[in-house]
Order: sequence, then structure tokens, then C-alpha cells
Amino acid sequence: MKNICLFLLLAVICSCKNRGNSAENQTFNLSEVKNIIRDNNKLYRIAFLSGDSAAFADLHHSRTINMPPDQPLMIGRGVMGAMIKTVSQNDITDYKVNTTNVYGGPEDVIEEGNYEIDGKGTTLEKGKYIVIWKEENGRWKIYRSIWNHNSK
Repeated sequence: MKNICLFLLLAVICSCKNRGNSAENQTFNLSEVKNIIRDNNKLYRIAFLSGDSAAFADLHHSRTINMPPDQPLMIGRGVMGAMIKTVSQNDITDYKVNTTNVYGGPEDVIEEGNYEIDGKGTTLEKGKYIVIWKEENGRWKIYRSIWNHNSK
């Protein structure tokens, strides 16, 4: 009887352990994540141009840190949402992103590229960026970003 109870206890423990590892057994697919980043960049552009602070903030990880040129660190979703409200007031008419490289693994994915911001028939700024994407609640979000404008 003692051996049967021990066996059942061991079976329950192993069963619980296997259930906890099911998420770890999922295969990471970089091609799929690249498509998600592409789609997120489209949402980013729409929120950026419209000044939709809630949609813009939602694209960012809860522990996001952003490093804009000539500015202090921007920490948190709320700061990013507040920042985007000012963009719609600056006569910006378009925002273009060109992703040049995406690499990484299941923990973090890095996106590199360049961007262009236009306003009323003229280019206001061109630059380059690096974004670290991290999963949060099953969605890939901007965890860290740094961007810098090119010299004029």
C-alpha cells in the first residue's frame, strides 16, 4: 500500500511538472515574429500620425524604456502615450519605417532599420533605430528602443 501511494504521488508531481513546461515546448518561429513586428509597425504608424495615445502606449511593454535623441530616458507606457499627443500637433504628415534586419530568439527579438518623418511637403527628419521586442501576455511589444536622427 505504501508503494502504491508513493507511486501515485510521484505520478501527480510529474503530471504537474509536464503541464508547466508546455509553453516552453512551443517552437519559436522568427518568420512569424517578423510578420507580427511588420503588423505592429503599421499600427505604430497609425497611432503615431493620429496621436492615439492609448493605441500607441499599448504597443509598448509595461517595462518599456525608450531613448530618444537629445532627450532624457522615457520610461513606461504612460510617458509614451503622453509623448505621442504632441506629435499630432507638430504638422507631421507621414512616418515611414524601413526594417533592415530582424533577429533573435524566444526571449527577445531585435529590429534594426531607418525611418523618415515628413511634414507638409518636406522631410523633417531621417534617422535609424533599434527596437528590442519582448513578449508580454502573449503579444510582442516594444521593450527597449533607441533612435537617432541623421546629420543634416
